Amino acid sequence: MSGRGAYYKNLYGSRRGRGRGGGPAEAGSARGAKRRNDDDSGRSAEDLVRELKRLDGKSYPAYRDVQGSWDYSDPPFRLHIDHVQSDPFAPPSKVRIRVPQAAAQLPPSLFANRTRQVALCDFLARRLHDAAVALSKAHGAQKSRRWAGAKGGELTADRPGQQVLERSAVVLDASDGALEARFTVGFPAQGRTILGEWAAEIFRASVPALARTLLYDAHKESVHAFVDSVEDQECLRRAVTEAGLVAFVADGAVLPRASGASDAPMRGPHVVPFRAPPALARTFALPHRGSIAGMGIPVGITMVAGGGFHGKSTLLDALAVGCYSHVPGDGREFVVTSEKCVSVQGEDGRSIQCVDISPFIHDLPGGASTAAFSTQDASGSTSMAAGVVEALELGADTLLFDEDTCATNFLVRDLRMRRLIEADPINPLIFKIRAMLQEHRCSSILVIGGCGDYCDVADLVLEMRQYQCYDITEKAREIAQEIPSVVSASEMPTFGAVRLRRLDTKTLPSPSMKAAVRRRAAIDVGDETLDLTKVAQLVHDSQSRAIVMALKFLHTQPPGRTLSEYLVILQSLMDDASIDALMEDDRIDGFLARPRTIEVGMAINRLVSPSEEMRAVH
Repeated sequence: MSGRGAYYKNLYGSRRGRGRGGGPAEAGSARGAKRRNDDDSGRSAEDLVRELKRLDGKSYPAYRDVQGSWDYSDPPFRLHIDHVQSDPFAPPSKVRIRVPQAAAQLPPSLFANRTRQVALCDFLARRLHDAAVALSKAHGAQKSRRWAGAKGGELTADRPGQQVLERSAVVLDASDGALEARFTVGFPAQGRTILGEWAAEIFRASVPALARTLLYDAHKESVHAFVDSVEDQECLRRAVTEAGLVAFVADGAVLPRASGASDAPMRGPHVVPFRAPPALARTFALPHRGSIAGMGIPVGITMVAGGGFHGKSTLLDALAVGCYSHVPGDGREFVVTSEKCVSVQGEDGRSIQCVDISPFIHDLPGGASTAAFSTQDASGSTSMAAGVVEALELGADTLLFDEDTCATNFLVRDLRMRRLIEADPINPLIFKIRAMLQEHRCSSILVIGGCGDYCDVADLVLEMRQYQCYDITEKAREIAQEIPSVVSASEMPTFGAVRLRRLDTKTLPSPSMKAAVRRRAAIDVGDETLDLTKVAQLVHDSQSRAIVMALKFLHTQPPGRTLSEYLVILQSLMDDASIDALMEDDRIDGFLARPRTIEVGMAINRLVSPSEEMRAVH
């Protein structure tokens, strides 16, 4: 082990990491120590095909004879069969193909910096997935549930979504330009009898076809447009921050999605493209696209109002995922927000561990302390109080709130309720939001439909009307003066300190603990289900798989640091050694996508542990 991986092993006792360059170690490294024949050379594709045909009719475990490395010539690449499934019903076999730069012929400009490298690999991962689906259908992949039925033949690669993420499906070794694609193959069988002829056809025709998706000649024009678009988005995100803005929405952006079950853009003549209100219009120059105009949302408190079904939540949802770049054609490519924006929602029943929620909640019945509040069954208001404080602890600089998903008593309490209920322990957000901005430099964007008191604290008020955006700040200020509210008399001058918490890493899932991602928002960890439904900026189930590996990595770290310090370690590891560094050195997974460390922290905050997991730093 060399580079950053060795550094972390020496410093923190980790056994993970693969060094610099963003790419995996070649066959023969420690990662491949448990693979049979991984260092074999001189074994050709023709040898593999003959071997598979020889295995025809044998018992399924005989497939392990083909584990190892095989060299192909058209196109030139090396195939690594890393793991062969134990039987036809087991998880499919893990396979890699490594294409040298001499064969891929990728122009160095496509991976000239980290942003372009991530974009290139994301683009190729999409092509890999599409090709795997098409080839599986063409070659008759079957999923018979009958024991004696023919089954297998599936080629499966990670399926990216609308966001461009660092993925492990395709990685590029920046030191030599070699590409490596990871996918799985369902080795075909009839019952437990090998179907060698079918397997031979997969490795003779389908696998080389997948390798061709990594060649520059396969998509010369489209790959440049994709990579340039992603780089423009990252440049815009930096420019927006430098201009003192927390968000930007480009003119012409398509914000609504096709349906509640689809993240694809809505299509059709009825779709209304976004247009910036004249007073908020900003223009930026991008390296490839050139000039781009749109609406800039400045640092501060922004209220988004409007009638029901006019597009308020649609705008906020687009801003929530603006921390990621998007694929060209998504409609939200140039809707960008701070990389540290966090969506906060009410979350009844969640676990809270030792969070100081006293800025919002105090004097609980029975004298329970809120300076180090813990519960396994949070209410709407306590979950939101914890969500805000946890977000600040994790470094958030912009918080997003939608009235529809928030606890109303946490957002506001009007004059009548203050007079009616004098012993309410909740200091609503509306009385603290200005102090949060001043003391912690954290802006807020709120979708508000019924809490008009926010007119008193908002720096900017937007109205969504017929899916168009209007600046109605002056009107809101006039109304605030005409109709008094409780805010002026109750607004609090200070927010309070955000207390960091020490994390006992040994309470996190260990590397040997069974953990499985059932879907994006549900992770089975031992006997516990980690519910991430309200972690709105977790956008792909491969991010959830990476979170599992991150938790296991952090388990190996010495205890005693704060949660924030552990996340800095994790961030540095992924920056310097890619998300492959999350895996143990003898394993690889082509179905990981990099999460923000904020989401890793939010997952840790939601773990239910029988022991005290967090302790406040006094």
